[in-house]
Amino acid sequence: MAAADVGRTRSPTRPWFLCGGPLGAWLITYAAIWALTLVCAAIVAIVGRPLSLPVHHLLELRLSPQTNPRPHLSRVLELAAHNIPIVSWPLLLGALGAHRNRASRLAADCLVLACAAANVAPVGAALGAYGVALLRYVPQLALEWAALALGAGSGLQNRRSALSFKECLGRFALIVCLLLCAAVVETAAVPHR
Repeated sequence: MAAADVGRTRSPTRPWFLCGGPLGAWLITYAAIWALTLVCAAIVAIVGRPLSLPVHHLLELRLSPQTNPRPHLSRVLELAAHNIPIVSWPLLLGALGAHRNRASRLAADCLVLACAAANVAPVGAALGAYGVALLRYVPQLALEWAALALGAGSGLQNRRSALSFKECLGRFALIVCLLLCAAVVETAAVPHR
């Protein structure tokens, strides 16, 4: 038993998911995205009418099967094509040299965080304003947040040193796969006419 552990090295002070690798960056970013979603939902739900009315007015969601188109491949491709640039642009930060100096790292971090928050906050606010009725219309959210976390986490990893072209290409392929799956789920699983 002891001989099997000889070749393994493990940091006694940090858990495996905080060791800085791509999986750790993704998990931390994914958890942060869900936390922000739930915090926004809780704030709108707790404050109630003073916040939920403006959210209803701004989003004007119609939670009815009649407002959703029937599942079709073109809808899947349209949703994926819309989401892919929004989620994957942080992969370019390394190629743009965002890691080279403090000012560019700070600007890149702010951009990545602002983009993630701009996508997450309205969803959280909608969950708080519309409640459980909205859940039937967002079954794809876990996949979309996974892709968003992969893009944002990659952007934040680019702050230390640029990801290689191969790493960026692999992550981009994974983002595309996640968003295509999310688009299929959104198209097929959401109530439709």
